[in-house]
Amino acid sequence: MPRPYLILPVENQVRELDAKILLACVAAQRGFSSIIGWRGLIDARVGRFPPSVYLAKSMSRENTKMFRINQKLGHTVIAWDEEAVVHYPAQIYYARRIGTEAIKLIDVFIAWGEDNRELLQAHPNFDSEDIRVLGNPRADLLRRDMCSYFDQDAQTIARDHGDFILVNTNFGSVNGYADRLNLVRNVGGNDGEYPLGRGASGMPPDYARGLFAYRRRVMQAFVDLIPKLARAFPDKNIILRPHPAENHALWRNKFADIANVHIVAEGNVIPWLLAARCLVHNGCTTAVEGSLLGTPIISFVPIDDPRYEFELPNKLGEHAASADTVTEYIRAAYDNPQSRCTPQQAQDLLSRFIRPMDETLAAHKIVDVISERTQLSRSARAPNRLLGIARAEFRSATKRIQSLAGVARYSRGFVRQRFPEISLSKMQDKADRLTKLINGKHALVVSAREPDLFEINQR
Repeated sequence: MPRPYLILPVENQVRELDAKILLACVAAQRGFSSIIGWRGLIDARVGRFPPSVYLAKSMSRENTKMFRINQKLGHTVIAWDEEAVVHYPAQIYYARRIGTEAIKLIDVFIAWGEDNRELLQAHPNFDSEDIRVLGNPRADLLRRDMCSYFDQDAQTIARDHGDFILVNTNFGSVNGYADRLNLVRNVGGNDGEYPLGRGASGMPPDYARGLFAYRRRVMQAFVDLIPKLARAFPDKNIILRPHPAENHALWRNKFADIANVHIVAEGNVIPWLLAARCLVHNGCTTAVEGSLLGTPIISFVPIDDPRYEFELPNKLGEHAASADTVTEYIRAAYDNPQSRCTPQQAQDLLSRFIRPMDETLAAHKIVDVISERTQLSRSARAPNRLLGIARAEFRSATKRIQSLAGVARYSRGFVRQRFPEISLSKMQDKADRLTKLINGKHALVVSAREPDLFEINQR
């Protein structure tokens, strides 16, 4: 019987890819081969792999069909939620991120920290006893002994942009890649009221409309902030990184005439955080990453409304309610540079959300679980497996039709914004550097099965 693969779907490349290559490298040292690449393509090809371990990045209602296919194919499903650290209030989080049927099809749950574990276990339909609080490989890459992986990229960024100010935006719900992906659409209905968009999924309508109004006002405050920062720091570059789900053209168009403002969305955010003088954000997970790296954080909260704020990231670093205060904090970061370390208050706060980092990488702990589960792996009966293959291929054909029909979230443009083309040589370089960092005894080889789909093995 063929040895099972570790199947690693990636949706947002800049956020997930490096961490999942790390996991694949750790797994390869233990003899596992991994399949890694664009999630849509992996799900389209999932029926072509022997019974393996599928590591899901979410467990929402939309995952249910894929999980059922995996079950028919004999794949073990291990799942974590990429968005579990910064989340909506519990009931809205459940409706958006936890599928009642999907969670019944998961073999092992991996939690980032105690907050994530408690959130899962409080779900009325959660009845699994196999939940492991292990952290996440994304957090591994923020450790002092691992973030040197990004040193070369950080040096290149510093050379190209100087001593810059980083601004991260998080407005995919009001500035989505396509209008239909927003909380509220910009096309009026028959009654004159703007209809809810896909971004409002799982939300009570009143909450969605209130959140839309709130986020739109916060976004406008950022639009007003950027020119003020550009004038206050004319000899510094302002790097604005929009969220992968946003319409990046809006930001480029608004600031096209400001010479020291640059819209950059490429690559993992970690080297940008390492190279930046400070980070300005509102409700962004990047503040969590920046805080763990010791980057000075400025939470710009121009409108105080606890109903709609993401509480955790806005508690990190300095709190600024106005553009003038943001400017003061940035000036202080330049005038009184501090050694980079995570403040104790932030460490205490984050330890509940991300398992405190000990000597063992989360990636190692997760591979331990994978090794354990492969010894108990189910075998798929031939009729079930054939049905799973048929359903996987049918689902793949349906997604292609939706893409051709212009469904925004399956469009080629949106796919490329979330998962840009990446060369085999770049994938190999990433695997080589991570193997060295984890003191791997075996050299690894990355091979391209097809564009956007790679295999990682021992050489």
